[in-house]
Amino acid sequence: MRERRTVYHHKGYRLRSYTELMWARLLDAADIFYLYEPHLQRVEGGAYLPDFYLPNVGVYLEVKGVDPTADEIRKADDVMGRTGTPVIFLIGRPMSDRNGLMNCGMLAKSACGWNRNICPHDLDQVYLHGMGHAPWLKLLMSVREDDMDRVRRVSEIVEEYCMETMGRPAMESHLRMTHKRVNDDRASGHREISAPERALKMFFDRQAIRAVFAKAPLMEARP
Repeated sequence: MRERRTVYHHKGYRLRSYTELMWARLLDAADIFYLYEPHLQRVEGGAYLPDFYLPNVGVYLEVKGVDPTADEIRKADDVMGRTGTPVIFLIGRPMSDRNGLMNCGMLAKSACGWNRNICPHDLDQVYLHGMGHAPWLKLLMSVREDDMDRVRRVSEIVEEYCMETMGRPAMESHLRMTHKRVNDDRASGHREISAPERALKMFFDRQAIRAVFAKAPLMEARP
């Protein structure tokens, strides 16, 4: 059953939840290029590994089933302070009906602090007016549940079982190596920036957050 799964295979990645899978499908449908867990960031008291990075936008996306805790927000603040790269929390599993996206929210930081001023439904309406009806329908359909989501190849079941038995540190090392190979392969290809990426980049480039926080070198995720 889906609730018992610990990894979801998608484009070579091993995503950690069904919610992450749906956000990845939504990004794919919107023609927004991403890398999965590419940068292990130093934060006070340890390290932080944001879920998605949008290279053509310069933003981290962190997926949460529910609102982030105070400690998770503190880590996001630390990452932004060290890198100058905005962190956006994607909250809940995106769903859709005939009117647009629903069942999800976004938490972002502005000059007034952390807030929910960015609404996914508003963004999908902007996408509808900017890209047209057919691309918009593709966006909505990307987050519809599929019976095939419950089906797994035997090789995936065996891999999942092996990761569960190897222990958390070894499993994390295996996943980081796997994702690094996929990220390197995806990043090596030439890809023009898409219209949705250009619009997102323009929006975030206007935010004062980029000027406030200092830049710091990134640390590749390593085993």
